[in-house]
Amino acid sequence: MSDQQMFDNYLNILWKVAKWLFKALVYFPLIITSFIIVSSIMNKESSSLLGLAVTILMTFILYLAVYFVKGILICLKSNRKLLWILPFIICVAFTCILPVYLVLDPIGYLVQHSSHSNTPNNIFKWLFSLAFGVYVYYRYDFLKNIAPPIAFPAYQAGIDITMLIINRSYRVKGEQSDETI
Repeated sequence: MSDQQMFDNYLNILWKVAKWLFKALVYFPLIITSFIIVSSIMNKESSSLLGLAVTILMTFILYLAVYFVKGILICLKSNRKLLWILPFIICVAFTCILPVYLVLDPIGYLVQHSSHSNTPNNIFKWLFSLAFGVYVYYRYDFLKNIAPPIAFPAYQAGIDITMLIINRSYRVKGEQSDETI
């Protein structure tokens, strides 16, 4: 293997790791909530590999729960029930606010050290952090009737259960997106 091929392989691996870390940052509220739940349930003598597996499973369950609630809010919004605002606020607060807070200080540190003056640039720090929050919001796109295939059954279940509860004639049909997660 030549040096160029080795460099290309390492660069490809580094790119994949960076993409996974970015996705972990986007889904951090789900991961940290899962970790808190699992660490409170499991005893200290349990295997760390078992804890990791249960945390991953709990993260997936929370991911499905977010799309279940999204199905509820889409159904309520489509049927013109003002109650849709409550699940919307819950979803946005849970999935979007913590990632903005997590990137606020590192971005502020980068912005401050990239400028030639030692004055903190709070405007840039907040702009970049809020832009990241908007990106996280559009990963879920809570007001659009769409869900990824992996979460679609939970999303459609939220729509169906809400339709049964409100007994409305307007039927909402969920749509699948092309993205897997």
